[in-house]
Amino acid sequence: MPRLMALDRSFDSLPLAQACRRIDFDFVEVREPALPGGSRLLLVSGVKAWADLRVTLEPLPCRETPEFRMIEVVGRLTGSGLPALVDFSVALPLEAALGSKGIEVVGATKSERRVVRTGSRDRQD
Repeated sequence: MPRLMALDRSFDSLPLAQACRRIDFDFVEVREPALPGGSRLLLVSGVKAWADLRVTLEPLPCRETPEFRMIEVVGRLTGSGLPALVDFSVALPLEAALGSKGIEVVGATKSERRVVRTGSRDRQD
């Protein structure tokens, strides 16, 4: 029965992970589909401070569609935290992660919005 108790608890009450943190980024790009019927791609890049930091883009869950869907840039240590400045680049298909106006990429100390409309190029807000 401990498993059922865990399902009944609020997500916010669960302990925070110690191996993951938001990290900063340098560049955000929304790429249009290469082929008709394809999906847009969010590309985020920057420099990470640890060689064994795995970087992912994580859309925040939401019950209703926000104007700008928040997407966190998350770093997860997969080893002992080997210090090294290393470039990173990560991608996320956007079709399931859009707000009604676009997206907001959120890092440790900054965020950037992109307006994303059907049939239009990305632009900064």
